[in-house]
Amino acid sequence: MTTEPIVALESLGYTKREASFLYLVGVHSGYFLRRQFDYFIDRVAGAIAQNFVERGRIAGHVETIDYGRGYRVYHLFAKPIYRVLGNAESQNRRRKGDAAIRARLLSLDYVLQNRGNRYLESEDERSRFFSEVREIPQALYTDATGRMHPLLGSFPISLAVPANPSGSLVRFLFADEGLLTVEKFRRYLSVLAPLMRAIRNFEVVYASNSDQNFAAAREEFARYFAPTRAVAQAILGRNWHEPSPGSTRNNSGLHAKFTPILFRVSYPQLGHSERASLRASRSLKLAPMTEVAHQQPHSKGTGSSPG
Repeated sequence: MTTEPIVALESLGYTKREASFLYLVGVHSGYFLRRQFDYFIDRVAGAIAQNFVERGRIAGHVETIDYGRGYRVYHLFAKPIYRVLGNAESQNRRRKGDAAIRARLLSLDYVLQNRGNRYLESEDERSRFFSEVREIPQALYTDATGRMHPLLGSFPISLAVPANPSGSLVRFLFADEGLLTVEKFRRYLSVLAPLMRAIRNFEVVYASNSDQNFAAAREEFARYFAPTRAVAQAILGRNWHEPSPGSTRNNSGLHAKFTPILFRVSYPQLGHSERASLRASRSLKLAPMTEVAHQQPHSKGTGSSPG
């Protein structure tokens, strides 16, 4: 996080920690739950979060989306907030469907759990990183109009070693909002695989609050980034330093890692129209799930309680 936008948000009537939280929401999600604010300030649900939400609502910065049964999602939508963050036309301030909201809430949980990471927060920052730091051809990260591909703005991207951006592993988050198949992930890889190969040293983090697609997603990842035959034989012969679970290497210097993360928290249910749009027959038979990484982003009183 950078200091200047947070100071500017404080000038709008928020405390420093409230402004810091709004910064993360505005940059990475646009949507949040009360439990996520509670986690950020390390408090159990109570009056502090309620006062914060009410202050944002009265100021015209936050709107409430009521999913029933006490489950509310809060949308940071006000243009002045995003102007302070340097992106007045951010897509995060636009109203989304249920599935997209779930994905954005999941992305925020990931960022809150990994606040120490160095994120490429804006389109300009990502473009400069790809072109100037990693010297990647523009065609690998832009669409037909020359703009950065929308998939690169959908989920957080971070650097594992901020002090060495030219050689650091680059992490791409893919948030599964409750998909019935891995078709969306397959499309994601088909578009971004050339960029990832050019980066060479990268990790795809597949995050969800259900493990049903983890094995199939791992298979899809392996289809795109399987090690070459020569290196595979070397690994079997113990002549190669074995990669960590979920990663592959080949003799062109590619280091590709796949990491599934299971969040044991709840998100708003998909509406009927959203469920219908995601419904499809499963075309892949799931293999036994292995090496699932479990993360519980909330240590106090979270479980599956409403937002």
